[in-house]
Amino acid sequence: MSYVIDDRQASLFQVNREVFTSREIFEKERELVFGPAWLYAGHESELPRRNDFRTRDVGGRSVIFNRDRHGDVRVLLNTCRHRGASLCRHPAGNAKIFTCFYHGWAYRNSGELVNVPAAEDYARSPVEVYQGLPGPRVESYRGFYFVNFSADPPDLHAWLGTSAYLLDLAADQSEDGIEILPGTHDYTLNANWKLLVENSIDGYHAKSVHHTYFEMMRELGQTPPMLGDAGTNGVPPAGLGTEFGHGHATLMYPGNGLPLATETVTRDLGVLRARAAERFGESYAAAVFDLARNTIFFPNFVLIDLNFGMILRTIMPLGPDRTQVSSWQIAPRGLGQESLRYRIDNALTFWGPAGLATPDDVEALEQAQRGFSARREMPWSDISKGMGKPRPAANDELQMRAWWRQWNAVVTGEERPREVDEFVPFDRPARETQGA
Repeated sequence: MSYVIDDRQASLFQVNREVFTSREIFEKERELVFGPAWLYAGHESELPRRNDFRTRDVGGRSVIFNRDRHGDVRVLLNTCRHRGASLCRHPAGNAKIFTCFYHGWAYRNSGELVNVPAAEDYARSPVEVYQGLPGPRVESYRGFYFVNFSADPPDLHAWLGTSAYLLDLAADQSEDGIEILPGTHDYTLNANWKLLVENSIDGYHAKSVHHTYFEMMRELGQTPPMLGDAGTNGVPPAGLGTEFGHGHATLMYPGNGLPLATETVTRDLGVLRARAAERFGESYAAAVFDLARNTIFFPNFVLIDLNFGMILRTIMPLGPDRTQVSSWQIAPRGLGQESLRYRIDNALTFWGPAGLATPDDVEALEQAQRGFSARREMPWSDISKGMGKPRPAANDELQMRAWWRQWNAVVTGEERPREVDEFVPFDRPARETQGA
């Protein structure tokens, strides 16, 4: 069966709706998509001290994201060598040793097995036999840590390629970097995970799905972010979609300031922008602060970078029609308390599970999943908007097509060339290292 139609002559791109409902495809994705990919694990700011840890699911596996006693960041599989129970049942904390509550096997936070109760009853000491916990490959870029569970993963920097530019634009918003703010939004939806991937980089749906938010902003005398011109249904046509390698893609569009911001909040952002211009030049400062961006790093890591807040999002399939979402708010270091409160309020009221945007999106995606019950009669979804343009706009669908081409290549082995030339509108500043 063909999953993707990519007809350049007819400017037609379609996805077979079977990929959103099939148990067989879901199992293939777990092996072929999530097995060899670089997956986001966490940010360095979540582990400020030695022995700090966070537990979370990455690629369908429970892991311990931690900074060990030497200060090194590690990702350990959160399962005991003995009988498989979770080593750590706490979401966060500080610990040098992780001890399995089931039978008491204990491991250092660097992974070594160091104690087995009644070890004298074993013919060979489990400490010698098992050594410690196996861990995935761990690499970082600008404080973002990724893991890869394959035996021979590619270099992370090569995998990110030019798309790393989008991480730079976030990390360079303060000379002191960025930090994860306390708290996590975890929620599930009754829809296939790929629908939320599409939606996260979809500039076409904004006005129709989120009209309540836009109407509220107008009534308050504000210019809503992402609001398109009359006659469009999403972000302004002045924006653009960009296709990177390996399925990474973004939409960029002019930022519309800080809705409902106080003078202090506006001033704080202006100070950060001025400092960026001094460090990197006006052109790059404009890219950092004057453009909004929705980016997908294949397969499931999303960075939404707007003036009024930034979020990181991971999207994990639980089944063909069930998805787990985790989201974190990030902010430039050095912001005042009023600016931090402003961003946290936006994270809750706009992106939160009970906010003005997320419930709209969840409803749209769950309605799509219900609609797939008629997939025999209507087997194809259309993602052709803007195809054939020399430079697709942000409210076109180039970025989704880029992601789907990578998905199709991974699942079927059928590779297709990119649709348009890679385009980054501003030069990246020279720096000693991009990886630290």
